[in-house]
Amino acid sequence: CKFAKDEQYGYITSCPTNLGTGMRASVHVKIPNLTSDGTDTKAKEVAGPLGLSVRGTGGEHTPIGADGTVDISPRARLFIKEAEIVEALYKGVELLMAAEAAAGTA
Repeated sequence: CKFAKDEQYGYITSCPTNLGTGMRASVHVKIPNLTSDGTDTKAKEVAGPLGLSVRGTGGEHTPIGADGTVDISPRARLFIKEAEIVEALYKGVELLMAAEAAAGTA
């Protein structure tokens, strides 16, 4: 099997957001305090500066879970190594969960 690969840009995929390594690492986390209004707006406000994307657990354009479960992944995939993607996810989720805890005490 051959895959389309550019030496500068990495693997070419059908979705431009996955250009580069071709790897998308994500986790599903419950953040009920940041999604208490039934939307992911607050979660995106926190996640954006951390370099993370927030979406429903069914993928793009799907709603968040009724219990506040969302899919979190790093936005960067181009010009970054696979290990850096996983590291960004780990560190970003750690900070996101701290914001979730703080939102619960506010």
